[in-house]
Amino acid sequence: MKLSIRSTLMSLLFLVLLLAIGINSLFSLMVARHEVNEVFDAELAVSAKLIKGLLNEDRLEDDLPRILAALGETLGSVQEAQPELEAYERTRLIQIWRRDGSALVFRSPGAPEYALAPMRKGFYHHKGKSGEWMVYVTDLPSVDSWLMVGEYPFARTEISEELAEVMIMSGLIALILCALIALTAIEYGLSPLRELGIVLRGRSLRNLQPVSLKRTPKELLSVVYSLNQMFNRLRQGLERERRFVADAAHELRTPLAVLKLQTQHLQSLECSNIKDELKQMKEGVDRSARVVEQLLLLAQIDENDSPLQGCTQDLAELCRLTLARMQWRADEVGCVLSFDCDADLPAFFLNTTMIEMALTNLLENAFRYGYGKSVEVSLTRQQDQLKITVRDHGEGVAESELNRLSERFYRAGVTSHGGAGLGLSIVARIMEVHGGSVQLINYPGFGLEACLLLPIPQD
Repeated sequence: MKLSIRSTLMSLLFLVLLLAIGINSLFSLMVARHEVNEVFDAELAVSAKLIKGLLNEDRLEDDLPRILAALGETLGSVQEAQPELEAYERTRLIQIWRRDGSALVFRSPGAPEYALAPMRKGFYHHKGKSGEWMVYVTDLPSVDSWLMVGEYPFARTEISEELAEVMIMSGLIALILCALIALTAIEYGLSPLRELGIVLRGRSLRNLQPVSLKRTPKELLSVVYSLNQMFNRLRQGLERERRFVADAAHELRTPLAVLKLQTQHLQSLECSNIKDELKQMKEGVDRSARVVEQLLLLAQIDENDSPLQGCTQDLAELCRLTLARMQWRADEVGCVLSFDCDADLPAFFLNTTMIEMALTNLLENAFRYGYGKSVEVSLTRQQDQLKITVRDHGEGVAESELNRLSERFYRAGVTSHGGAGLGLSIVARIMEVHGGSVQLINYPGFGLEACLLLPIPQD
């Protein structure tokens, strides 16, 4: 079973919080215990130093109980000491030994007969079968002895246990509060995702407008941008599909209707007239075939959103091969076809099939509207572009129609040349795919010049 993002984030965050609070509580408890031990050790050392300062060498046994009572200390024994003692009650064990350890000069009623600690200055922790105590040892130079002051660690233990309980309870409370705050933060942080899901579930092919959220965090900007780009491409694709269907239906309706009428007319003709009618029918079929072929080519180019497929090609050589292939067409219409090319032109990446189709369409237009006059083709370099120019010497077009020549199914002036009005549309789309452009220059009464501008990639 797959976990949701919310469950995964909550689980990970809970584990991190638990680990962080646990480490913090353990570290705080260790520091607190260390500080408690330091406070009690300092107090034990102070008590020993006060006893040392108040002792009368000749009256040790009489002075020690009186001094301890004045200091608020309690003389106890290992047997009498119980955990039920008050947390801050002090139970002291006192011993005075000769410096060489040969004799026990004095011991409090609860102190054992053996030494509480080694006979050298410092703090010592004794833990054995007879009990547990903390001992501070200092010397008594005036009587050549060691003073040992011990303390049962019940107060230290109880304070440490209470601190541990406080740390555990405060850690649990902090964990619960942090978990609730984290859950609220996660819910708030994931709200744009939920909103995006609701928006996408409500979308259809009729609604491909850009996605807009009330609050778009930085992490979702790229997702929303990509979705909007996808919706835009999908919308353009659907529009191209609708336009293609509409264009095909519009353009094919007339020739098909003509073919139907010609077929009906053939049924009523004598055999001698059938040949002429079949010729007209063939011309109608040829025109319909050209329209379908160009429509399919245009649709294929429109739908091609993938990176340009091609190879590194010498454009001059491609132009020569295309002109050689179209020479029969020039001879058919009586046009003189010429080609001029600059030297040392660079080869670069392009789709040879598309460029050849673009040049062929321009040549077809030049042959169709050039009225049997010369058609001049040139290939030149202009700064960072290569320019293919096709110039005819026909009548040209009206200035008002120049900007509409690239529109689909638009035919300037006469419409009796058999064209479908798609040639320049295909050329413009091919140039767009290659990052180039089409430039039309009109010479009213003297022809039209069509220029293909292709950018030269910079090294």
